[in-house]
Amino acid sequence: MNTTAKNDPTTVIAEMTAPYVEHQEFPDIVYPTSVTATLAAFRRSFPAATRLVPEQDDGAAALSVHSRDYVDFVKEGSRRPEGATKFPLNVIALPELRVSEPRTFEGRHTRYFFDEVTRATPAVCEGALHSAAASLQGARWLADTVAAQTAERADRPSSSSAALVLVPSRPPGHHALPTVGGGLCLFANAAIAARELSRSGRVVVLDIDQDHGNGTQAVFYDDPSVLTISIHAEGWPHVAGFSEETGGPGAPGGNLNLPLPTGSGFAAYEPALETALEAIGRFEPRYLVLALGYDAQKEQGFGALRLETEHFGVLGRRIADLRLPTLVTTEGCYGYYESTAEAATLFFEGWAERWR
Repeated sequence: MNTTAKNDPTTVIAEMTAPYVEHQEFPDIVYPTSVTATLAAFRRSFPAATRLVPEQDDGAAALSVHSRDYVDFVKEGSRRPEGATKFPLNVIALPELRVSEPRTFEGRHTRYFFDEVTRATPAVCEGALHSAAASLQGARWLADTVAAQTAERADRPSSSSAALVLVPSRPPGHHALPTVGGGLCLFANAAIAARELSRSGRVVVLDIDQDHGNGTQAVFYDDPSVLTISIHAEGWPHVAGFSEETGGPGAPGGNLNLPLPTGSGFAAYEPALETALEAIGRFEPRYLVLALGYDAQKEQGFGALRLETEHFGVLGRRIADLRLPTLVTTEGCYGYYESTAEAATLFFEGWAERWR
């Protein structure tokens, strides 16, 4: 069932899709359309890709990145009856405001989410647990595939190979920090995958969502084995994403932020992309984790980056040209299904064009 590229018999492609994530219509504003559009586009471009189903792991994957008390909070949320968790009307729990510990599940949102739009409803919590498990298990599949490819071509050192695994993730993950979530993100799916892949080589996380991947940055800010790169519209989440954030003392140069002015189009985005690709080349990673969002498209993300739909085909081709074993997670999308579907189609068609 593996997809084989026309001129490269060692190209292997799969998706790691939990049936729950594929079919669940998440309530409120956690739009499922990035998953459904991405899956449809991926399957059209790679019709013979292996379909893998992740196993439930009771939060073990999330614990590779997140604190136990936070993971336990999400697990508790997944077990509550649907409709039991009311909109919590969060306050920002600054130390100056705190007198007593929160006494309700809704009140505990003030401890574990940095905004008031992120909610630990049962559906969202269950989706987060599935997505975290899929991210870790997809990373293991990718690492095992690369190891097998390396062994097979030991007598052909000049030959090339590539592997690609898609992990459709809902809710998204790149705003989730080790101890708190926010921005509709509960678990840091791209970071969970990168942490697992870093066990067997250097990893780059490239985030092309419209908003800064502050959670991914926080996980690896002092880790020299993982380079984090984010191309995003300047501004959100207000406290991260600036160009001077270049890594901690243990990993100087380990983070690259490429913020663009609000309203930028592809004329500004393309040089930022080239800067990112050049940085990846210098880092010489073994793996790439791609945080794929469509909210840079001009109809989405409040028009902050204003990319035309066809530019996603360019992104797909340019990133595929890296020829790196890649794991893709899904990030931002704001419910415009037609533009999301078109952007996803062009992205994966562009990728397939390069890998055939």
